[in-house]
Amino acid sequence: MKKYVIQYHIEKGLVVERTVEANSKEEVAEMVQAEQIVQYEDNFGELNLFNKEDVKLVKIKDHVDPVFTSRRGG
Repeated sequence: MKKYVIQYHIEKGLVVERTVEANSKEEVAEMVQAEQIVQYEDNFGELNLFNKEDVKLVKIKDHVDPVFTSRRGG
């Protein structure tokens, strides 16, 4: 399965995202549409919940592993 990132735009300036595994973006879209409560865990390990009606926009994109680079001074 591939990893996808779901971005929930709650209000101007507040975007939360979570990573899910699915076979296709269509499968992720079906999961999003079936949800009544949007939940995500923040950086502090707290679980946050939103009503689906509070969400203004949902974006689904491919998950990209972060790239770490190092620079060595000379």
